[in-house]
Amino acid sequence: MARRTISPRLAPSLIAPRRIVDEVTILLPVPPSANALHRHGGARPIRSDAYRAWIDAAGWRLQMQRPGRVPGPYVLLLAVPRTETKADLDNLSKATSDLLQKHGVIDNDRDAERVVLDWHREHSDLAATVRAVPPGTKVEPLAPIRPRIGALEAA
Repeated sequence: MARRTISPRLAPSLIAPRRIVDEVTILLPVPPSANALHRHGGARPIRSDAYRAWIDAAGWRLQMQRPGRVPGPYVLLLAVPRTETKADLDNLSKATSDLLQKHGVIDNDRDAERVVLDWHREHSDLAATVRAVPPGTKVEPLAPIRPRIGALEAA
């Protein structure tokens, strides 16, 4: 008798929904750099072998921790072990965000109000913390969105 598999489109409806939480921290293996996520052969990019292996390993690690779900707008804090990667810090957020969305920890990675990246030396895992932004809360910009008055004339 042939083994039956569940369609990927049906699988989310068969998995118990995650409990809603205000904050969750998940320890994951360090992802490949954004520069190494895809191979470009032909008309469409193809996931690299390293990225597929990371998605599998990180997905199992995430499931074992049984995290809750942070619906709606959120702030993502990523602490990356400096000794475990040679990637640029800003090249590690895309794969992590995509994984969190795929596993239902966040609804959509477009809901990120802010992503904060930092190095750490505590252990060999990437620590991903997702914090809900309460309704009606305005997340103030950290960086200026316009040059200071007079800054352009001084240059």
